[in-house]
Amino acid sequence: MTVQQAYKIFDVRSDITKMELKKRYRRLMHMVHPDAVLNRDKSNKENVYRYSAYEINEAYTVLFNQTGQESLKSNYKYDYKYSEYDEKYYGTDQENEEYDFTAPENEHAFCQRNVYHYAEDYNGNNIGRFKVARGRYMWMPDEDFKLFLRSIYECSEELLNRIDEETGRVHDSEYKIIYQAELAYLLAQQFTATSDTLGNILTSIDDAANVFYVGAMLEMSPESRFIKAGMKLFPAGIKKHRLYLMTRSGKEAGYISFKDDRLYYVLIPILEQKRAMVKIEVSSKQDRHNTMGEKKYKNIDLWVKIGNDATFPENINMRIEDLLNSYHESK
Repeated sequence: MTVQQAYKIFDVRSDITKMELKKRYRRLMHMVHPDAVLNRDKSNKENVYRYSAYEINEAYTVLFNQTGQESLKSNYKYDYKYSEYDEKYYGTDQENEEYDFTAPENEHAFCQRNVYHYAEDYNGNNIGRFKVARGRYMWMPDEDFKLFLRSIYECSEELLNRIDEETGRVHDSEYKIIYQAELAYLLAQQFTATSDTLGNILTSIDDAANVFYVGAMLEMSPESRFIKAGMKLFPAGIKKHRLYLMTRSGKEAGYISFKDDRLYYVLIPILEQKRAMVKIEVSSKQDRHNTMGEKKYKNIDLWVKIGNDATFPENINMRIEDLLNSYHESK
């Protein structure tokens, strides 16, 4: 869809701001909502909007990416106006807030990524997603983490698809997914600032010392039924991005499971890089029904002290290149 077509669908001026665009979007989505259509007098053609919800969503994506902080007037000559019906039906009140995407960038990141936000209808219901930016943007709290992971997985898929096109090979989907998941794990580290991210999702015990508390679970091994409340546990090693624990005597205890998926992409990497110290203890309060199928869990208290928060772009980029070379040479 072209910008001109999007303007025609939205029927707006070329100097519209993002605040006004968002307001207009919600109004149009309300106009084509099934309930609104059923309650409207269909005999009056002025009360029936001529474009579908799909077209409105696509037009919104185009205009949102093009609209600047103030307006587009300097870039486009089109000057559509709000329809008289729209002003009469909804009024002319304005929203009190304006949203504009901003985020720091990591110039050392291996590649660019898309930034997505959820699209909402007039009533605030989630009806899909749209791209708001593309670049080497860091993850920020106002970007939904599930959409962040989606953008990262898209990056990893794009990198692997380029190799497939160059070599003319088509790998088995399960084989390709293994590489894609590992690439996504590495790429995610380049777009998250450890201390800032942990500060947004965890309880800080000591800001100056970078100490955080994490409520987690221990997925116990079959041999670890002896685990009791108050017992201290220790890292036994990391395998396949899982932190395994052991008792003081060296007995296997199981591995840590997080309730917040973000921690797998933020906390585990710094433990792999040996940039943090941990203290782990089985929680005094336990849920007797804390099970999932045949797997047994124990609540654990985890304290993390983060060391130097400097990123290692060269190291991660080298690991990404090695992974891509391995995929390129695979048969």
